Amino acid sequence: MFGRFSAVPSTRAGSSQIQPAANFAYKKHRLQGDRPFFNDWGSFVVNQQSQKVYIYGGVRPDDDTNDPTSDLYCLDLKTMKWWNMTESLKFRPHNHVFDPFFKGEENLEIRQLPALSEAAVTLTSVGGGQYLIIFGGYNTTTLSAMSDLIAVDLDLLTWWFVDIQGAPIRPRMSAAIVSVDNRLFIFGGRDQFDDETPPIRTYSIAEYFSQTQTPWTWRVTDVPFPPDLPLLGYGIQATPVYGGQKILLTRGRVESDKPIDLSRESTIFFHTQNQTFQDARATMGNFPSGISWYHLGTVVPGAPPSAPASPRRRPGRPSKNTPREPTTAVGAMPTHSFPPSVVVVAWQKHPEHEDDLVPEVWQYFLPPAERIRCLNLGDRLWNLNLDLQAFVVVDSRLLLLGSAGGGSRDLPGAQGSQMAVDKPMAQWDIAVEISSEYLED
Repeated sequence: MFGRFSAVPSTRAGSSQIQPAANFAYKKHRLQGDRPFFNDWGSFVVNQQSQKVYIYGGVRPDDDTNDPTSDLYCLDLKTMKWWNMTESLKFRPHNHVFDPFFKGEENLEIRQLPALSEAAVTLTSVGGGQYLIIFGGYNTTTLSAMSDLIAVDLDLLTWWFVDIQGAPIRPRMSAAIVSVDNRLFIFGGRDQFDDETPPIRTYSIAEYFSQTQTPWTWRVTDVPFPPDLPLLGYGIQATPVYGGQKILLTRGRVESDKPIDLSRESTIFFHTQNQTFQDARATMGNFPSGISWYHLGTVVPGAPPSAPASPRRRPGRPSKNTPREPTTAVGAMPTHSFPPSVVVVAWQKHPEHEDDLVPEVWQYFLPPAERIRCLNLGDRLWNLNLDLQAFVVVDSRLLLLGSAGGGSRDLPGAQGSQMAVDKPMAQWDIAVEISSEYLED
């Protein structure tokens, strides 16, 4: 998820062409299609196989009510085009969810996803399909945190509430969720917005078995973190490493009005088989501190851009005459060889412009290398004059997403906002791809 802050200035719109810059290897992509509004507190998730980025929810810029949206958008990195999926989804009622003979998708009701604050999202491939999974979040209608698991079929564009066996999990928002094979791992979170309520210090695991009528089961529910594990707060960041054998966990927010400080002690490896925790205390170098928000991405050494997956062929369904897609992304930069790493992009105060934030990039070398270094790209990103507020890794492509500027971050008709009348709302319309050559060592 990403937060609401003033980021790098957006006084100059970006070019529609890919451009090099002196002393900075990058490419700028102007994003096309149905571009989403520049929402705050949305959730990003990446499909590495199809090279697509999904963004769910978020709050309209400068919406003082903080009401979440049910927006769902998809960015295809092969074409650099957005697709608005919000009004394309159909709801599958409970009695049809697990019916293998159900053929009536065209008769289902079009219904938007629930509008939830700070829900956790991931992608999973199970049972012959690809699904966006949404867990938890805060329901502003019931004024309570949720523990629902929602599945979105990305092929059939249907969604439903998942029936899941086992002991129920504690409702929460601001959790971390990671998919590894047929399992979902959920860490931390909180169930209230105030700082007086301590964050949730547990993990849970759901598992999928296709042979059962109710295929999802909670195998582990709300197991406490080890007592000696440092306080990780809420909004923990998580990414799979070593091919899913472990999950890297990094500290979230401990207090809402204070910045985040990462450290060796609060950088944790969770072993997905043994269910054990180990910190990164032996790491050399300085982790970022004074962070307003940050994102992680696991990079695969020398991974070429993925070819598109073969079209799904499910039993009983006719094949679709889908045009072949290009096998590489538009304007993709060449890849380089580097050790197994996790890239951290953190937004910090600019040293000379403290009212603004600028993204800086770190490379964390996984064990056995066990060190971290700053790439010192902050000033170069600042000089692009773009409002970059999110970061994703697709294969070994490093992409910062944001707005090129020129749009208002005020709601149309907002009180005291003449700009809202004169300018359209800002959109996610720019991507800056940083060359992976910076990860060479």
